[in-house]
Amino acid sequence: MSQFRTFALVCALLSAAISHAQMQPPQLFSGMEGYTFLPDGTAIPIWGYGWVADGYITLPGPLLEYTEGESVQLNFTNPSPESHTIHLHGLDVDQANDGVPTTSFFVVTGGEATYEFEANHPGTFLYHCHVTTTLHLTMGMYGMILVNRPDMTLFEGGPGYSENAPLLFSDLAMETNLSAVQSFPFHDIRPDVFMVNGVSGDQLEQAEHIIDFEPGEPIALRLGSMAYSLLHLNFPEELNAICYMSDGRPVPEPFAVTDLEIFPGERFTVMIEPEAGWDGHIGCEFWNIPDQQLEEEQFVHVRDASLSVPDWGVTAAPVGFPNPTNSEIRWLGPASLSVFDAAGNSVFCGPLNEGRLEVSDWANGFYTAVFPDGTHTRFAVIH
Repeated sequence: MSQFRTFALVCALLSAAISHAQMQPPQLFSGMEGYTFLPDGTAIPIWGYGWVADGYITLPGPLLEYTEGESVQLNFTNPSPESHTIHLHGLDVDQANDGVPTTSFFVVTGGEATYEFEANHPGTFLYHCHVTTTLHLTMGMYGMILVNRPDMTLFEGGPGYSENAPLLFSDLAMETNLSAVQSFPFHDIRPDVFMVNGVSGDQLEQAEHIIDFEPGEPIALRLGSMAYSLLHLNFPEELNAICYMSDGRPVPEPFAVTDLEIFPGERFTVMIEPEAGWDGHIGCEFWNIPDQQLEEEQFVHVRDASLSVPDWGVTAAPVGFPNPTNSEIRWLGPASLSVFDAAGNSVFCGPLNEGRLEVSDWANGFYTAVFPDGTHTRFAVIH
C-alpha cells in the first residue's frame, strides 16, 4: 500500500461520508496513513480514528459524548490494511462489546461492526484499539469518552458545572512511530514526545487549547491518561481545584487537590473555579515509570475569559485533503488561492482546476494556502 492515500481513496472516503453522514449514530473509521506535527513542524506518522463523515483521522480520536441512560450504538468501519477494535476502557459493557479481540471480536480489513452498551454511569472514560496494544496505542489509536448528565451535574446529588474541559494526556516514542513495524514490550517503550490533547509546547498556547473561564462558573476538567508515563499535575491554589471522581465513579469524599498523580489508563474529574482575573497554567509533568526520571513538562493555560482577545469576523478556512500529500491536494468550495512556502515565497497564485492543486513536483515542506476571503491553512508535501 502506498505511504499516502491516493486521490481515489480520498474520493471513496468522501463518497462514504455522503452515504453515512445521515446515519444515526455517527460512524467511526480507522486509518493508518495520518500525520501529526510537532511544534517545530516535524511530521510524525500516526494511526487513529476519525468520523466517516469527515474522512480523516485525528490525534487523539474524536471525543465521544453520551447522555446518562442512553442506549449507545457505536458504529465502526475499518478500511485500513490491518484488523482493529474499539476497547471501551472503564465502561461497564458486556464481554462481547468490550473490544478485547480474544474475548470479543476483530474488525478485519473492509469490515464493519457496532458496539452496543448502556451509558448508565456518568463520568470520564477512554477508548483504544486492543490489537497488538503496545504498537496500535502508541501509534495514536485512542480517544476519550464522556457520559454526561442532562442537568449538568457530575453525578446524582453531585455539584453542577458550566462546561467540560477534556484533557487527554499521551506520549509517543519516535522510534515506534517512525518505524511502525513491530510491537515493543511495555518496558522497552521510551516516549520522547509528550502531549495534551495531541499537541505540545507552543501548540498548547493556541486559542483552541486554552481553557477560558467565566468567574463563578465551575469547569469540570476531564482528565485521562493514555501515556506510558506517570503524570504529576500541579494545580495552583487560585484554581480552587477539588477532585470529585476517579475512574468513572464518585470518590468517597471529595478533596482539594494541588498535586495529582495519574497512572496509565486512569481517569479523574477535577472541578476548578478559578479566581476572577486569574491567568496561569496547570503544570503537567511526564515521568518515566521504569527509571522514575522526569522526562518533560507541558503547561495547560487557564485564563479569565475577559483577558482573551476575540477574533472578530474570522471564519474557518476550507480544509484541504489529503494532508500531507505527495501528488495533489483538493479543496471543496474555493475557486482560487495563493500558496506560499515556509520562507514566504509565492509558489502559486491563481484558479484551481476543479478544486485540485497539482503538487507532485513541489519540494518537501510546509506550505500556506491563502484564500480570497483572507482565511488561510497549512498543508505538507512529503514524497
